[in-house]
Amino acid sequence: MKQRAVIAPEKVRAFLDALPEPSASLAWLLALTGLRIGELLAVRWRNVDLERGTLRVTETVYDGHFDVPKTQRSQRSVPLSTKTIQILVARKPALMNPEALVFATSTGTPFDRHNLTNKQLKPTCKKLGLEGVSWHWLRHANATLLDAVGTPLGTVQALLGHSSSEITREVYLHSIPADARAAVQKVEELLNRPKLTQVPENWGEKEAR
Repeated sequence: MKQRAVIAPEKVRAFLDALPEPSASLAWLLALTGLRIGELLAVRWRNVDLERGTLRVTETVYDGHFDVPKTQRSQRSVPLSTKTIQILVARKPALMNPEALVFATSTGTPFDRHNLTNKQLKPTCKKLGLEGVSWHWLRHANATLLDAVGTPLGTVQALLGHSSSEITREVYLHSIPADARAAVQKVEELLNRPKLTQVPENWGEKEAR
């Protein structure tokens, strides 16, 4: 199993706060929702329900090419915490086209993850002395943070869109909405108040796909 950078929650917070826009908003959303970067870059305003606090994953994008998520479980609704709603509200245009991407260039095309990595992620990591941090690492961090706050395995699988056995789906199906919303809020609290929590030093060693 490939190991990732071992990093404390307060350093995750420092990394998120040090990033410039639009990477800062993208990174916060990835860390708090566990979305894949391609899923987040493909989110359109019609997929976002700010009143109910949910985001629907229906597409993914890679190098400008849109496609459906790789598995049926990847097409999912993700509850939004207070911070994620604030980020999305700040990005919401006065005249909104439901088909427009939430994260788009001035011409309406999706941001290029590679350009953002080279221009914003890597320089920020170098400045902070961090290694092994990437867009996918933020999804991995979310999974580990969910585990750190005691989220049931089935809820983590549902939030991240992982494939799982039929038994797991049956057991957790009815508990997902309430458990998931509570879990994402706890992750936000963990990042906002790291000194008030106890997280194992090796929390970053677990693998999340």
